[in-house]
Amino acid sequence: MNRVRFSFVVSLIFASFLIVVIKSFYIQLIKGKAYKEEYVKKLVKTITVSGRRGLIYDEKGRPLALNYPVFDLFVDPYYLFQLRKVYKTDEYYRQREELFVEDLSNILHISKNRLWSLINSNRSRRYVVIKKNLSLDDYNRIRNDDNFIRAFGFIKRFRRFYPDGEFSAHVVGFCYSNNRGAEGLERYYDKYLSGLSIKEDIAYDIYKRRTAANPIDGVNLKISLNRDIQDFVHEQLRNTVLKHEADKGVVVVMDPYTGEVVAMDSYPFYDNNHFWHYSYVYVKNRAVSDAFEPGSVFKLLTMAAALDSGIFKGNERIYCQNGRWRLHGKVIHDVHRFKMLRFRDVFVYSSNIGSAKIALKLGKKVFYSYLNRFGLGRKTGIDTISETKGIVKDIFNVGDVDLANMAFGQGISVSEIQLSVMYSVIANGGYWVRPHFMVKTFKDNSTQGYTVFKKRILKPSTVEKIKGILRDVVVYGTGKNAALDDYAVAGKTGTAQIAKHGKYQKQYVASFVGFAPFSHPKFVVAVSIFNPKKGGFYGGEVAAPLFARVMEFVLHYYGVMPDKD
Repeated sequence: MNRVRFSFVVSLIFASFLIVVIKSFYIQLIKGKAYKEEYVKKLVKTITVSGRRGLIYDEKGRPLALNYPVFDLFVDPYYLFQLRKVYKTDEYYRQREELFVEDLSNILHISKNRLWSLINSNRSRRYVVIKKNLSLDDYNRIRNDDNFIRAFGFIKRFRRFYPDGEFSAHVVGFCYSNNRGAEGLERYYDKYLSGLSIKEDIAYDIYKRRTAANPIDGVNLKISLNRDIQDFVHEQLRNTVLKHEADKGVVVVMDPYTGEVVAMDSYPFYDNNHFWHYSYVYVKNRAVSDAFEPGSVFKLLTMAAALDSGIFKGNERIYCQNGRWRLHGKVIHDVHRFKMLRFRDVFVYSSNIGSAKIALKLGKKVFYSYLNRFGLGRKTGIDTISETKGIVKDIFNVGDVDLANMAFGQGISVSEIQLSVMYSVIANGGYWVRPHFMVKTFKDNSTQGYTVFKKRILKPSTVEKIKGILRDVVVYGTGKNAALDDYAVAGKTGTAQIAKHGKYQKQYVASFVGFAPFSHPKFVVAVSIFNPKKGGFYGGEVAAPLFARVMEFVLHYYGVMPDKD
């Protein structure tokens, strides 16, 4: 009987052992991979980590956009409660935990109850953010806390800082909180500046192992903007707008041969380090995004079309109707009551009637062919966002009155950068050049430069005639306030009425666009001030003095030799 009982017990033990072996075999060999994956999933939290964003530098290599580190504090609630189980009888650990949470409460200004509520409500989670964007000081205080618990950790990220602030904000732009470009060059070149994203395991497992990968950083960008000139333009634009109590203002400084934009600013300003405080009215770069009727600065196109087409030789005389001319029921006015004017004097003294008669003789087919040559009604292709193409009426809907108005810059809309490109054609000898900011992108030993795009659109003989007329505008005509002591300047004034709801108001855009030195132009400067209410409203009164100050500073800054005795 005992032997039978003994055999039964042995058989039972063997059967139990066999079941354990079979289960172990099943778990390890058949279900082992699935269980392992589930185990790792509970121990490790995978997040996306991006490389550092590329930096932006000005023409002289000075930073316009930098990265600075910020830290996110997180907790691994699951691991924290595992530690509690391990050290449930350890009074010292419990005391450390309590002191550390108290320290966190004091540093972060978050109540202990709120901290514990956040942890307890996420017991099974592996990654819960407690506080984003810790300062470096708070990060060091928490990290070096004597009671630091390893269930807490940090994610290091980088945020943008703009050393030049509001001075170059409209060009550089800014990034969202996720470090993606939102405005300006930050957005246009976002795919180059952004670092590549990778997956990273951030939590410690029970063996205190942590795996990390190195993300790939973005490329750096060097641009043509000169910080010294940009800052000078910024201050001078502010002073002019405030002096004349204007609504808005824009300035562009450009190299007419390469298309490099040396400075660009628009008022009102905003600070891209605190962009969230501003509406889009402040943020938009008006030099490229706003289209407006330019007024007499647009007469350059009428002049160019007349001379380059050969329809006018430049020695004609035009009857200007004593300053008042009725065309199909529409009355065109001049500021002064001119009778007969030579071709060049139509533009030197800025006669609307003379310009209208020249355009009507050209006809809309010829006029529009030169609109097309100068790229009007199309984007220039400048490397920034939100560029307008301007407004040009369909040629099939243009009558005599429309054509006459366009001849002196009404009924057509352009941007400040388009005006800058137009005058660059005359300054560089007849070539249309695409404006741009990028000089090169670079990273480590790899560099990619910008390829200048230009094409001839005017004959050299046409350019020389136009240059002479634009020089006379400054010497004898409406642009005398743009003159400099050391350099010969050429350019054109503009005073355009602002249209609202289909009617012209008693509000004006005062403009001046020109280049210098006359004998060998180095820079084009375009200025437009919107709705000046004090101290005059004509381009020669409001915009020309600002042009003169900016041009003189730029030429002296680069050490350009004077061409005027």
